[in-house]
Amino acid sequence: MKFKDLCQCYYNLENTQKKLEMVDILAETLAKADEKEIGKISLLTLGKLYPDFVGIELMLAEKMAIKSLALATGKSEKAVQSSLEKIGDLGKTAHNLLENKTQSTLLAFTGQQEIEQYDVLEIWKILDNIAKITGEGSTDKKIRILSGLLSKVTSLEARYISRLIAGNLRTGVAAQLLLEALSKAKTGDRENKEFLERAYNRCSDIEFVSTILYEEGLEVVKQIEVKLFSPIKVMLAQRVSSSEELLERFNGSCSLEYKYDGLRVQIHKKNKDVRLFSRSTENITNQFPDVIQFINDSASKDEFIIEGEIVAFDHEKETILPFQNVSQRKRKHDIDQKISEIPVRVYLFDVLYSDLKSRLDSAYLERRETLKEIIKESNDIRFSHQILAENSDEIDEFFHQAIKDSCEGIMGKSIGEDSVYQAGARGWNWVKYKAGYDAQLSDSFDLVIMGAEYGKGKRAGKYGAFLLGCYDKIEGVYQTFTKIGTGFTDEDLEFFFKELKPLVRDKPKEYQSDIESSIWFDPKIVIEVTGDEITRSRLHSCSRGFMESNLEGLALRFPRFTGRIVDDKAPEQATTNDEIRTIYLKQ
Repeated sequence: MKFKDLCQCYYNLENTQKKLEMVDILAETLAKADEKEIGKISLLTLGKLYPDFVGIELMLAEKMAIKSLALATGKSEKAVQSSLEKIGDLGKTAHNLLENKTQSTLLAFTGQQEIEQYDVLEIWKILDNIAKITGEGSTDKKIRILSGLLSKVTSLEARYISRLIAGNLRTGVAAQLLLEALSKAKTGDRENKEFLERAYNRCSDIEFVSTILYEEGLEVVKQIEVKLFSPIKVMLAQRVSSSEELLERFNGSCSLEYKYDGLRVQIHKKNKDVRLFSRSTENITNQFPDVIQFINDSASKDEFIIEGEIVAFDHEKETILPFQNVSQRKRKHDIDQKISEIPVRVYLFDVLYSDLKSRLDSAYLERRETLKEIIKESNDIRFSHQILAENSDEIDEFFHQAIKDSCEGIMGKSIGEDSVYQAGARGWNWVKYKAGYDAQLSDSFDLVIMGAEYGKGKRAGKYGAFLLGCYDKIEGVYQTFTKIGTGFTDEDLEFFFKELKPLVRDKPKEYQSDIESSIWFDPKIVIEVTGDEITRSRLHSCSRGFMESNLEGLALRFPRFTGRIVDDKAPEQATTNDEIRTIYLKQ
């Protein structure tokens, strides 16, 4: 497939808001792809070169992109910078600057007789080369290759190459929509998406799933199982607000575990090769060499996938430290220093693969016993604190002990025959019961920063308030839920201004918002927020249409930032509108 044809598809996607129409547009293009290129096309369509867990990203600094565009267009860097500031989008800037470039100018600059017709795989290889250049002089090499490429492609291709190097295509296509389009393109039926989604949740590898679909067909996709070093999408829990509700959900008996305030981790091991993956499938192996050692020292078997929580731990006081401590361990610099400053302990709670087979379809208590056969407890590795409960008094006692032991709350887990591990799903086999904040509403929410307003007075020169949203998994969109300006320290505001500034853009098409925001951001940063109550709102779009009135949505009153940046969650793992509806009905 020619890259220009794929870019035309992206352009068409960018210019419609209708989900079904987007699926049709994408499916029509994907149907023309062959088995050798569909994997790379799938990755590029999500704005990636590799699956997230591989850890190779193309993202170039804005200054490098500006220099590359200046060389490709013959403009000065100042002129490119000025255009970018005016337009606010690197892709549109590249498109505009190259659109009016005459053939004679192009010929004089490149020595080429005409625009080159690149295949998708050729573009992928060039971008991959740029991503992998390291060492002395790497910046100049990257600029030289990128500027050369931009000078040889059409303005439309330059639009999406520029966005790829910035890390976001801005077409509104997420994994769920892509899976639906792949299903329609290859099987003729979008309903077969469920089989692709099942496979994707087991390996987090869209390139692998799409290639198998095109090479071997849907029946083979249905047989895809977990594989080592490809992280499984984590199982998520629903919420309950009392011990009585928790017990009722499980028909009178269940397993209880502490809900630790740490980093959820999936641990893959084959012989001495141990890799760690975060809840969002990011490879965090290099940040935790101490955990690698713990696993190798404690493992009774050579090959497995297990799941747990890494917490910051004070070994002298035998105390779990707050999340803010362990979150510092995710930094990629000064690792040895952080190991000594912030020691950790791992609490394990599940096994997903062992003895050369998937354990996802095994019952929970069976998985728990298998886990004990795999790992020997030590001072650094423990099994999550667990009991079986049959009445609300036992639940309340366990809950209060968990809070006393510096945990967030407790998890309730089904112990029935159907207590399988539901990869990528938020079902009722697991529920979470968390400690209340000092407010009427006991729940906290992990919300995406969608937009902001500039600050005034003491907050001048920074963002003073933020528009926050939840995720609609069915539609693949973000809906506004609250505006927040309280709970932030000066350091918080400095941090958010620095982190959000590179994410500024036009309003994303995947945002459902009737509220105007002075600044819009790419959906990247998730923060934890509490509030007093959930109310009906004509301003906010969360769950609009759920009430009797189609004009009303749901909103969080008196929101407060807890100080926690949920950096181990992808934006699609933020609190969903479905969760918020459930909480609203319980108030």
